[in-house]
Amino acid sequence: MASRLIAAAGLEAVTIRDVAEAANCSTAIVSHYFRNKRELLILTYYSSIDMSQARCDRVLAADREDLRAFTAEFMPLDEERLIEWKIWLAFWARAVADPEIAEIQRGCVTRARDAFLGVMRTLDAKDLLIAGLDLREEAQRILMLLMGMAVQVMFDPVDWPAKRQQAMVDAELRKLYRPGRIPPGLMAAEAALERA
Repeated sequence: MASRLIAAAGLEAVTIRDVAEAANCSTAIVSHYFRNKRELLILTYYSSIDMSQARCDRVLAADREDLRAFTAEFMPLDEERLIEWKIWLAFWARAVADPEIAEIQRGCVTRARDAFLGVMRTLDAKDLLIAGLDLREEAQRILMLLMGMAVQVMFDPVDWPAKRQQAMVDAELRKLYRPGRIPPGLMAAEAALERA
């Protein structure tokens, strides 16, 4: 409940009363579980991070080499992921002046970068990626692309539908692979874009 409220109104506008009303309970019940608004908001932030992490873990459990599917879990392609991005960006603004939130943010970005790096190391070990890539730098570059694109999606969703987001990311991912080693999913995406 709090996630949707934060996504719609921002951190400052959300109150304990709003959360109680959205959950169809009294403010006393919400206050029983959370000492104050800050604790509620930070737990909501952690919850959004955990949900994203669970999706990413499922993708990696299914196929540790599917960089495209893994990357898609970070993209605001649907309402759930767009809400997560709105929450994250609301907290990023707070992180400028709040050391605790800044530390949560640093940890989140580090884990995401390291997860990308892990997938890319798996691909590199199988000789699928271009030789000599700085994998850490490439993992950071992909993450920065996703962050920048997510901001654009939030402020101009009509101009950034899921198809355009995926095309942008696919074009960047294809650049990492050796000629002739591009996975079928990325090749199919490229062919579909050429037909469109």
